[in-house]
Amino acid sequence: MYLLVSGIGQFHDAFVKLGTFWWMVWNAILALIPVGLSILFFKRQEQPRQVIRNVTFGFEMALVLLILPNAPYVATDLVHFLETVRTGDTSLWKLLGTELPIYVTFVMFGLASYSFTVDRLLHALRMRFGGGWAWAGIFGIPLLSSIGVYLGRVARYNSWDVLTDPQGIIQSSRTVVDQMKIAKVLIGMWFGLILVHQVYRTFHDGIRVRMEEWSATSRYPR
Repeated sequence: MYLLVSGIGQFHDAFVKLGTFWWMVWNAILALIPVGLSILFFKRQEQPRQVIRNVTFGFEMALVLLILPNAPYVATDLVHFLETVRTGDTSLWKLLGTELPIYVTFVMFGLASYSFTVDRLLHALRMRFGGGWAWAGIFGIPLLSSIGVYLGRVARYNSWDVLTDPQGIIQSSRTVVDQMKIAKVLIGMWFGLILVHQVYRTFHDGIRVRMEEWSATSRYPR
């Protein structure tokens, strides 16, 4: 396990040294991992509710939830743009026309990856355990992701640190509860992620309905 974590860290260091914005590409790659796992683990069709399958289902859900914060974490990279505006010599208008679109693209990609994954998780919970679990997931998953984003952006932990430094992560999580200012930021991220997913659902459902209407019209023209 140590060799695996060490290898990931070395690959990260080599990747970000490639130059400007490559560290955002790295974060975008991490954002794709929960997407891929959610597609692999949670099929759209209903799965059999067997005891053994529930055990593996729980492991798969925990693994995706562990890595999921990497997706909304991409949105926090905007702090680097704000830092560039504050300390850089380049004019604000030039930054708005050159660098800001790049940041926005990555932010949208990260939030879309997050929302897609959450949608798969909620569907899997609904199919296996019922609507009550899905409703709990609507609020619980964004909360867990918000804590993960805090641990990554502020406490500077990585997803794999849960295996190498679990005590440090627990201590940092307690700090969130102890300090009201941090707790307010966390609550803001929590509601923000809930809103992001609901916006995604609105567009997703709207597009799906339009596609179904178009398919029906093409099949049975008036």
